[in-house]
Amino acid sequence: MTENISEDKETFLDEFIPYVMYRITNRLNMDLQDCLRPLKINVSRWRVLCALHASDGRNMSELCSFTMMEQSSVSRVIDSMEKEKLVTRKLREKDNRYVLVHLTKKGQDTFRSATVPAFSREDRALKDFSEEDRKQLLKLLNHMLENIQGESR
Repeated sequence: MTENISEDKETFLDEFIPYVMYRITNRLNMDLQDCLRPLKINVSRWRVLCALHASDGRNMSELCSFTMMEQSSVSRVIDSMEKEKLVTRKLREKDNRYVLVHLTKKGQDTFRSATVPAFSREDRALKDFSEEDRKQLLKLLNHMLENIQGESR
């Protein structure tokens, strides 16, 4: 909607929703990285831990989809997490063509130890939001995501 572009060249990006969302996401990720660093977890590892916590035993394709990371990046993260005994790889029982990634006990403990600092960042970002505001924001963001995903199909 180019007719909505602000004439003020200093602030037009502040009114461009994708730019504002990028700034928010980038800042949240930087804050997340800072709070997870003492636990020796980066944002990529956090995404994998979350994906496996949500549904343990995912294949690489599912992990890529859930984490929104490239296959090569997910593979590197899984390799390092496996060396540290945070995850294991197992062949799918009825179809040996698929390797599934599972959280180990150490991986589950690591996820649990990271949840409080990670979620405290969300709480800080939404500090003055009422519960209704939070629900409305999530509803609008999910609606936007559905619109975007609908276009790419």
